[in-house]
Amino acid sequence: MKSRIPNVVIASILAEPAGQRKFAGFFSYLGAARRWNLRILRAQDEIVAFFKNANSLSNTDGVIYSGLPATDVAGVLASAACPVVIMENEPPELVRRKQNLVVIRNDADEIAKCAIKTFSESGRYRTFAYVNDRNGHEWSRRREEAFRKAVEAKGIGRPKIYRPSGLDADRDAPPLAEFLANLEYPAAVLTANDMRATEVIAAAQRAGLKVPGMISLLGIDNDPYICDSVSPGISSIEPDFHAEGAAAAALLDKMMKSRKPLGKRHVFFGVSHIVIRESMPHLPPAQSLVDRAREFIKQHAVDGITPGDVAAHLGVSRPLLDLRFRETQKESVGRLITDAKLAEVSRRLKDTRIAIGAIPDLCGFKNANALKNLFKKRYGVSMREYRNGGILRTSFQ
Repeated sequence: MKSRIPNVVIASILAEPAGQRKFAGFFSYLGAARRWNLRILRAQDEIVAFFKNANSLSNTDGVIYSGLPATDVAGVLASAACPVVIMENEPPELVRRKQNLVVIRNDADEIAKCAIKTFSESGRYRTFAYVNDRNGHEWSRRREEAFRKAVEAKGIGRPKIYRPSGLDADRDAPPLAEFLANLEYPAAVLTANDMRATEVIAAAQRAGLKVPGMISLLGIDNDPYICDSVSPGISSIEPDFHAEGAAAAALLDKMMKSRKPLGKRHVFFGVSHIVIRESMPHLPPAQSLVDRAREFIKQHAVDGITPGDVAAHLGVSRPLLDLRFRETQKESVGRLITDAKLAEVSRRLKDTRIAIGAIPDLCGFKNANALKNLFKKRYGVSMREYRNGGILRTSFQ
């Protein structure tokens, strides 16, 4: 007899990239088979409205909650008969729950170590500082404590801490600007999250402080909608949200399948990667920069990119990019782009019946005649002869 498919509620705010990455993690575990009947709640108001109904979980076998802290929701989850996975926060109402509960969090210690390593690679600093979120959420406090311990363990003094003010952004701006103005420069500043980093940039500008230069700024979460929308762009640490999502689904599945209640667990996940933008000086190692350039060229060569576009994407100057290629590669950035475009021309000639006249534009060549000459120089035959099986002779060195 077939086992019953469980009914599962997934509540995750999908307007934010962190929620989207967790969501991708959920489904990487579930796979195409979709072993659950899913009720998906995507926005905080939708989540709160659902959990306000006293009978909302009456026919539910499991819950994954990754929304904002809310007392009404926490009360329902604390008394739920089904297994629960809660992500990032552990409201006081759930502290007393001892069975069929998993709490998944970013590893604040790993985030702090990553921040210190990143700052150390970017320069020397007279001051390290941490800026809490304005409302003093638990996750912000955990990140503060971890950063304080990491700075002290490194033997580089004691960090300055901007405490939660409880104020709205406008009223918080003057005291935050004063805090930044009283740091010793250059200063390395870690913020509770990316949104808080935007407020630090505004406060620094208010105080006449240069970012970077006087202040190197690092956010957390790597939300590109935030990090790339301000000037300077915000360098940011991205926790491993995808792994968190996959683990949430796997651990909920385990609890639902268990014949007896399982004990409460706390699970921590570290850093996925860090993205360096303009808010801090950073000269990446030569090979790392070249590898990133190669990947960008591989993905976008046929879009007609130039070496300048590659440098802009990587956040470095064109001379620095050229220098790194001379240090580690036999070919130049321009040659690598040309190679990638010609490889795509070759593929389309061999594997498709696309008209030859359409291929130059599809492969990033603005001048069809220039491509014809370049192709013949490289392969020793015309594009038409190549398609018809002409003998190849590589001569372009």
